[in-house]
Amino acid sequence: MTAFRNFQRVHNQRIEVQLPQEFEDQEVEIIILPKDNIPNDLSYLSDAIQQGIDSKISPRSHEEIFKNLIARYAD
Repeated sequence: MTAFRNFQRVHNQRIEVQLPQEFEDQEVEIIILPKDNIPNDLSYLSDAIQQGIDSKISPRSHEEIFKNLIARYAD
C-alpha cells in the first residue's frame, strides 16, 4: 500500500491533489480534516527525523545490536 500526506489550501471550496508518479492504485479513500484539528501531527519534525535516520552514529545494523543484547542478557 502506498500512502502519503499532503496539506492543501482550499480555493473556492475545492482542492486539487496531484498523486506521485509511483502511486499505482486505481481507487483511493479520501478523508478531509481541517489542518488545525489534526491530532498528533508531528510533520514539523520531519527534518529532524530524517537527520536521525541518515545518521552514521553506529556502523552496526539493528539486527546485530539486538543479537548482541539477546546474547548478553537473555540468559
